[in-house]
Amino acid sequence: MTKKQLQQLRYMDADLRLLRSHLRELEASIGITAAPADGQPRGNKIGSPTEAQAIQISDQIEKIRKLEKKILAARIEAWDFISTIEDPLLRQIIIHRFVDGKSWVKVADAIGGSATADSCRMIFNRALH
Repeated sequence: MTKKQLQQLRYMDADLRLLRSHLRELEASIGITAAPADGQPRGNKIGSPTEAQAIQISDQIEKIRKLEKKILAARIEAWDFISTIEDPLLRQIIIHRFVDGKSWVKVADAIGGSATADSCRMIFNRALH
């Protein structure tokens, strides 16, 4: 597994959070509004706003499902790779950073001892050059 593939795990999770947030916004925006009561004719739009929103929501749900499947496959691949790493420090660094999505500072805090964000990053970069 490459550095780029590991880094993509973090971005895919962020992408999924963004898609879910957008879905919640779409769902919240569905509302029925009364037609103006002034008796004036309105445009000749075909379809309804609610129908368009329902289609958007359906599309968003499909995108989320596809991304969830992609993330699951990437996580399985990452865990297969992680299980082959003999160095426990490197294994912890990869899990904290790319599986758990922590910042380098939080990775160092989780590892403890004399670990710093820079030392964790360097250990990772040397191992997966």
